[in-house]
Amino acid sequence: MSADGSRAHERDVGEHQTALIGDSLAPLNQTHIRRANAWSVLQVVRAGGALSRSRIAVDTGLTTMTVHRLIADLRRRRLVVPAGRSARGRVGRPSALFKFNASIGHVLGIDVGNETTRAVLAHLDGAPRARWEGPTSEIEADLVGSLRDKIHDLQQDAGVQPDALVGVGVGVPAIATVDGAIVRPSQHHVWEGLALGGLLGSSLGRQVLVTQDDQLATLAELRRGACVGVRDAVVLDVGKGIGVGIVADGSVYAGIHSAAGRVAWIQVPDGGDGNGAVQLGRLLTADGLIGEYRRFGGASKADGALDVFLADAAGDVAATRAIDRFADRLGWLIAALVAVLDPERVVIGGGISRSFGRLSPGLAGRLAESVANPPPVVGSDLGPEAVVTGAIDAALQIGDSWLQERIGV
Repeated sequence: MSADGSRAHERDVGEHQTALIGDSLAPLNQTHIRRANAWSVLQVVRAGGALSRSRIAVDTGLTTMTVHRLIADLRRRRLVVPAGRSARGRVGRPSALFKFNASIGHVLGIDVGNETTRAVLAHLDGAPRARWEGPTSEIEADLVGSLRDKIHDLQQDAGVQPDALVGVGVGVPAIATVDGAIVRPSQHHVWEGLALGGLLGSSLGRQVLVTQDDQLATLAELRRGACVGVRDAVVLDVGKGIGVGIVADGSVYAGIHSAAGRVAWIQVPDGGDGNGAVQLGRLLTADGLIGEYRRFGGASKADGALDVFLADAAGDVAATRAIDRFADRLGWLIAALVAVLDPERVVIGGGISRSFGRLSPGLAGRLAESVANPPPVVGSDLGPEAVVTGAIDAALQIGDSWLQERIGV
């Protein structure tokens, strides 16, 4: 507090001081301070739910009078709305409560998977409002047009206006350049070089952020899943494909070419009598597990990895041998990653995470043999939903910029 009772950061600090406004340094004045304070208030309300002005003042460090003015301004901009009144206490009248107006805009998160594409429309608090899921093969030929149409369908289903769309996050099973082009897709080779971000963004008139799916799955684990509060971790997304996500110092590490974790193309010895090699993407995936089951003489129907695990539970020896081999190989990959990155946690995600309990002993055994300080290996609760969840989180980052523009930050 200053001598006149005002908060130090609310007073006129003088034009000789500067602050980062946008991408450049500008003189710091009362307008900048007011906008920064408005953003602080909005962030507290977004995180806290229904709050009173006095509670907002405590959480932001602003005076109650300043909070009154800022709440009034945020209400005029439709960013904050009334949320009833507090329960009557022993002292004083009930206080008016305010909450973030999450429905002022919406975002789209899309997971364009090798086999299945998922799209979720969510409000600006991340709460889902509408969902679509279908075979990727049905949209492969015209990916841009198909995604645009699905977005419009979801907006109609959710009863929201298209012009309230704030941004779109898209995960792809490929390397994604910084401008949203697809490079080296694992299966759908017709997408090679497709400028998905630019084309879809132009079609929608909104920013579209295209990201490698493994990195979005890792973002979801970091914000909502098994990596919350973790500074360094490895996330393996294992299903129809395989990829690795890296958490370094509390952030998702993408690499200099945004290609970190794209391990499916790496070739390893095939284990046969010759000198053959096989890609990890054909070995440590659902198809790789099914192929191993067949090589061990498995005769039961196996359309997916789950069928092999069910056969194992029923006493099928071939399934048991295939799963043990798969766990050992996956443990070898994890050990190699741990030796290089030294994470505090390893997360197994993707479709295979449903059967993590069966794989866990084999993974732990291989790690104990291979590294000096094996970290805990846990299964993902997000599972196959991790990529679309991460895509929503990426789109919400666009939403932050949109909200800052509305209050002039």
